[in-house]
Amino acid sequence: MLFEIHNVVYISAMASSLDKWEPDKNKAPDYYETVKYVYKYIDFHIAEHEAYLILDTFIFKWNDSLGKVVQEEELKTYVVEELRAHHFLFMPEEKIKIVISHIIGYLKAVGQYKQV
Repeated sequence: MLFEIHNVVYISAMASSLDKWEPDKNKAPDYYETVKYVYKYIDFHIAEHEAYLILDTFIFKWNDSLGKVVQEEELKTYVVEELRAHHFLFMPEEKIKIVISHIIGYLKAVGQYKQV
């Protein structure tokens, strides 16, 4: 019983410190801060390796698209298709797209994503 109470206190303390955290708007996007941002706003469980797999796939498309206009839906479609074709990620498409929306939210927060 003490272990369960300890876990609740620990999770509560972690949640409050993450709630106060904001990304630094004066820096280039940071790989680890991106996942931190996703965890701050996501409302369902996702394993850390799943978050990084989605982010890595997103980054590949993002870097490949430098200098081009890319629509948000195009990014989401690409990431979902790549994950389905090359990785075993058993997560519903809706949840993958939510994670991608939060990645884009992070890029917007640090001034690296402009809506067209």
